[in-house]
Amino acid sequence: MGKVKVKLWTNQYLIIILLSLVMFAAFYMITAGFPIFVSTISDNPAIAGIMTTTLMSASLITRFFASVIIQKVNMKLLLIISLLYFLGTIGLTFVNDSVGFLIFIRALQGIGFCMLSSLVFTISSNIVPKSRLGEGIVFFAMSTSVGTTIGPLIAISYLTNYSFQSMMMLTLGLMFFSLVCSFFTKNTVKKEKESPQATNKEPFYKYMFDKRVLLPCILVAFNYMALAGTVNFMGAFGKEINVGARISQFFIAQGIAMILVRSFSGKIFDKFGHRILIIPGAISGAVGLILLGFSTSMWMVLVSGVLFGIAFAVLHPIIQAWALTLVPPEKKATANSMLLIFIDFGLAIGSVGLGFLAKSVGYGMTFSYSAAFMIIILLLYLIGSKKTATLEANKEKSS
Repeated sequence: MGKVKVKLWTNQYLIIILLSLVMFAAFYMITAGFPIFVSTISDNPAIAGIMTTTLMSASLITRFFASVIIQKVNMKLLLIISLLYFLGTIGLTFVNDSVGFLIFIRALQGIGFCMLSSLVFTISSNIVPKSRLGEGIVFFAMSTSVGTTIGPLIAISYLTNYSFQSMMMLTLGLMFFSLVCSFFTKNTVKKEKESPQATNKEPFYKYMFDKRVLLPCILVAFNYMALAGTVNFMGAFGKEINVGARISQFFIAQGIAMILVRSFSGKIFDKFGHRILIIPGAISGAVGLILLGFSTSMWMVLVSGVLFGIAFAVLHPIIQAWALTLVPPEKKATANSMLLIFIDFGLAIGSVGLGFLAKSVGYGMTFSYSAAFMIIILLLYLIGSKKTATLEANKEKSS
C-alpha cells in the first residue's frame, strides 16, 4: 500500500500565505514609494538609498534578538502586536514629512518588519507537514516573492496619479487586512527538537553562526545588493528614459518569469543539484541588469525584467536550499538566521551604495554597474563551491 499523502493546503496554511502575501506587498509598496516621494522633496538620490539602508540596518540589528524573543513569547500574540506596531509606524507618516523624521520612521519600520518576517517564516515552517516540507516552503516563498514584486509595481503606478499620503492610506488598509488574518492563526510551537543535547550545550554565539554556510550567505548578500537597485530606483529610472509609470511593467515581467521558473526549479535542484541552476541564474541576472541600464524603450525593459526575474527566482531559494544541505538538522535554524542577516546587510549596503552611484552616473548606468554583483556571485560560487562539494561528498559517505 502507498503512503497516504499528508494534507498541505490546510486553513492555517492558506491564512499564513494570504497574510504574508498582502503584508509583503504593503511593505514593498512603502519601500518603493518612499524614494519616489523623497525625490519630490530632495534632489539627492542618495537620500532615498539612506532611507532603505536605515530600515535594513534596524532590521539587521533586531534580527539578532528576534529568534530568542519568538521562542519565549506566544507567536500568535507576538504577530498581532507586531502588526499593530507596524500600523502605528505607517500612521506616523501623516504627522511629519520632513526627511529626518521619515528616516526615523524607516528605522522603526525596520524593527517591525524584522519581527514580522521572522514570525511568518517560523509559523509557516511549523504548519507545513514534515513529509511535504520542501513543497510547502517553496509555495510560501513564492507568496512572499509575489508580494515583493507587485508591491513596487503598485507603488510606481499609483504615485503617478495619486499622492504619497493616499498611498500610505492604502498600505494602512492592507496591513489592517493582515492584522485581521492574524486573529485566525494559531500559536505554533515546535513539538520536537532535533538533537537537543547538541544545541543546548553550545554557547549562544555558536548557535548564531556556522562557517559552513558562510559562502551561501555572502552570495545571497550580493544578490540583494543588486535587487536593492531595482526596488529603490526603478520609478526614477522611468522618468530618466521618458517612459513614466510604464516602467512598472518591469516588475510584471519579473514576476511572471519568477513564478514560471520557481514552478520547476525546486524539482531540478532535488534531481541535479544547485550548480545547474546557480550558474545560469547569475549569468541571466548580469545580462538583465546590463540590458536594463542601456534600455531606451519598453521592450528592452521587459526583456531585462524577464532575465532578472529568472535570476531572482533561482538564486535566493536555491542558495538557501543548498545552505541547508551543508549543516546537520540541528543547525538549520542557524543557517536560516544567517541568511536573513546577510539579506538585510545586502539590501542596506546596496541601497546606500547604489544611491550615491546614481547621483554620479545616473540611474541607467547604476543598473549596468550593479551587474558586477551578479558576476561576483558567479566567480565566488565557481571558486567556493568546489570546497563545499567535497564537504557534501564526505557528508554523504558518512550517512
